[in-house]
Amino acid sequence: MKRADFQGNIVGEGDDIAAIRPISLRAMSDADADRATALSAEMGWPYRSEDWRFALDLGHGIVAECAGRLVASALWWPYGDAFATCGMIIVSSSMQRRGLGRALTTNLLRDMGERTILLNSTREGLRLYEALGFESVGTVHQHQATTSADTAVSMSEVGDIRPAAPFDLRAILELDRCTSAVVRRSLLTELTRVGATAVIERNGNIQGFAVCRRFGLGYTIGPVAAKSVDDAKALILHFMRRKAGEFLRVDTPGDSGLSSWLAAVGLAEVGSVTTMIRGHRPDPSTAARMFALASQSLG
Repeated sequence: MKRADFQGNIVGEGDDIAAIRPISLRAMSDADADRATALSAEMGWPYRSEDWRFALDLGHGIVAECAGRLVASALWWPYGDAFATCGMIIVSSSMQRRGLGRALTTNLLRDMGERTILLNSTREGLRLYEALGFESVGTVHQHQATTSADTAVSMSEVGDIRPAAPFDLRAILELDRCTSAVVRRSLLTELTRVGATAVIERNGNIQGFAVCRRFGLGYTIGPVAAKSVDDAKALILHFMRRKAGEFLRVDTPGDSGLSSWLAAVGLAEVGSVTTMIRGHRPDPSTAARMFALASQSLG
């Protein structure tokens, strides 16, 4: 599937990778960002070079080169010693179905070691990931649109929402840990640095948070973590009001209960991916939950 601002993993499998030699795999560096941007644009994903650099700064990447051309990429992000996500696994259309996707993913798995690994796969990648030991555990639905203030303004603002302050970071990290069941300090620290963060506070306690940052064609709202679906909706509407007229994107888990509501408030669903796990999936330790992802790759 190729849609504006769509994100997932495109891979190819089939012929042996030897059929496309000479080819080399190496660690990705910041200098590859512009060529990686062109690679993702070929797939119809409008990543900016800044999006590539942000992702690489938080994790590790592999690229494939053939005849001086960058033809494939794959990245992964460690969250402690027991968990990781991977994504931005892209193979140029001219190189698909030759085993390059398998070679890249196999290298990632080696680098990630014994960690539990989460990824979100397009339909094209499912068979390969299943063969490598991943199991389907859910879906993520992508919603996006150039937004209007009309719907958001018609709904009352929650008075408990305020901009996050630096002293809120500890509570944000704890709520994220409870809802994601992993420690993502580096990710949340960077997200709150580059994006706008809003929190819901009641009786001195943080009940929810959301981050809105530049990404792709405009802005993405996520992660969104909250102790109720109403609070999650309020946080999303908060940024819809402030970014009226901008292109917005929200990636929401299929079990969040938000997909039909997002469509109703003007963020149409444009596609979905399958969430897959290799290893034991950590269980959240709270009634609060994650209602929107930072991205399909970062989780």
